Amino acid sequence: MKKFSKIVLFGLLISPLLASSQAKKDANQKPNIILIMADDLGWTDLSSPNTSLGYGSKYYESPNIDRLAQQGKSFAYAYTLQNCQPTRAALLSGQYATGAKNGVYNVGSLKRASKGVVTPIMPHNQNNYLQEDCVSMFETLKTAGYHTAWFGKFHAIKLGKQAESYMGVDYNVALHKETSATVNGVKVKNEFFAQNDDAKGWMFEIENLKPYAQPYDATYIQKVLEPIKNGNNPWLLEGTPKHLTDALGDAVVDYIKDRSKADSPFFAYIPFHAVHVSILPRLDLEAKYKAKKSLDPRHTQADYAAFVELLDQTVGRILNALEDPNGDGNKADGIAENTMVIFYSDNGGFMGPTDNSPLRLRKGTYYEGGVRVPLIFKYPGVITPNSVNTTQEVHTIDFYPTLAEIVGAKLPSPKVQEMDGKSIASVLREESQVRDDKNELFWHFPGYMDVRNMPQSVIHYRHSDNQHYKLFYRYEDESFELYNLSNDLGETTNLLAENPSQQTLDLALKMNNKLRAWLIKNNAPTGTWAKNGEKVPYPKEDAVKKYIK
Repeated sequence: MKKFSKIVLFGLLISPLLASSQAKKDANQKPNIILIMADDLGWTDLSSPNTSLGYGSKYYESPNIDRLAQQGKSFAYAYTLQNCQPTRAALLSGQYATGAKNGVYNVGSLKRASKGVVTPIMPHNQNNYLQEDCVSMFETLKTAGYHTAWFGKFHAIKLGKQAESYMGVDYNVALHKETSATVNGVKVKNEFFAQNDDAKGWMFEIENLKPYAQPYDATYIQKVLEPIKNGNNPWLLEGTPKHLTDALGDAVVDYIKDRSKADSPFFAYIPFHAVHVSILPRLDLEAKYKAKKSLDPRHTQADYAAFVELLDQTVGRILNALEDPNGDGNKADGIAENTMVIFYSDNGGFMGPTDNSPLRLRKGTYYEGGVRVPLIFKYPGVITPNSVNTTQEVHTIDFYPTLAEIVGAKLPSPKVQEMDGKSIASVLREESQVRDDKNELFWHFPGYMDVRNMPQSVIHYRHSDNQHYKLFYRYEDESFELYNLSNDLGETTNLLAENPSQQTLDLALKMNNKLRAWLIKNNAPTGTWAKNGEKVPYPKEDAVKKYIK
């Protein structure tokens, strides 16, 4: 395995990551950065063995993302929040929901218990958007000379704020997947596909995507879809409405072409709506999977398989555009060698269309199926290709400080905005396999979400022997669950359930007190008891001792 030279420090970390001596990059050269975020893509939903410790799908096909994994480094312990809005708030702020500029714990509200469910705790009233004085990741990267762009899903910032420059976004193509139009005099709302409005013509939700809303025609199919096909017949699409995923890909490819001629680097954030329900893939890909027999008992749904590959083909187009921005076949103008590409998902898979096995449960929970996701970093000459880190845990909050270090941007003063995340730049350049001071992750949920989530706090802790453990604390009944993720990926055995050893109790006590200290430090809200209005207390210091038989 290659070793990489250490980052050179000049005052405010103005040097980016450095490569190996074999392919050393200019110390003052700042990479372009593309951050691709899938929506609801589960840990096992890619066919790559790198991103899921060999548990990838045997039915879904993702050759382009698999190629990205072969060119970069995957992280086996990559985590996020339980659903989309809190993930995006944490990403852009570098803070857990308990952070002063954040406060987004759930999509919409913490008062989302299923009908008829008794809720002994009155939930916390959360924020629905980042505080407007939040210094976003976009704003910090701009201080290092970056042009910034947003393509795809809204969330975490206030609706209606689509104008450029909001929170540091220079080029804004943020939108919903639904498009409202008047078609033949009737008001129609449609998901994912462009609509032919009586007055506006073919359109998506926002004006910036209108140039890409025209139906699939022969020229587009021949030029765009034929080169990326993978056993599908794109000619089935001729004359049909454009899919939002393709339209976003079109916009990103044009952006790359434009920025490849510019003197300054760019940061493009691309949060796709795929593969979130409703499951509406392209018809040609669905036809492919309907004709394909699944050899994977976990994954059998043809429309979802087609949606995964639609996402994959669009990622492939973006990767190809980096190698040949103007698409003329001559790669002399390519910028791939100086572009960091990151692929990630906003939360675990939503069971129904997919199966997250061997992980437990799904999106909306803090079990591994809800928060463990694929993560790939590629940066030629810096990150070892086809590598997998099986030790370092990475969380959504870590992207902000990591990218800031890579580009040499100064983080906001802690008095202005304290970072909960920590940079993993040293791990990317393989000065070490792990950061010893980054071995704890936290989740906190002071409310309810249908049957999947209830008031609880969770800590993920990597022990000194590099064994990964996760401790759950439920506020309603003061109960705990403890799992060894290194030996029990599916969280099937609660180590506290039956006559735990003294060693197990000692570990649980240690983790509980780390969790308790974090809750106190962050003044984490817990809601109030419905019966008397009193504040729900944090876990007691010796609470796990009740498991002593």
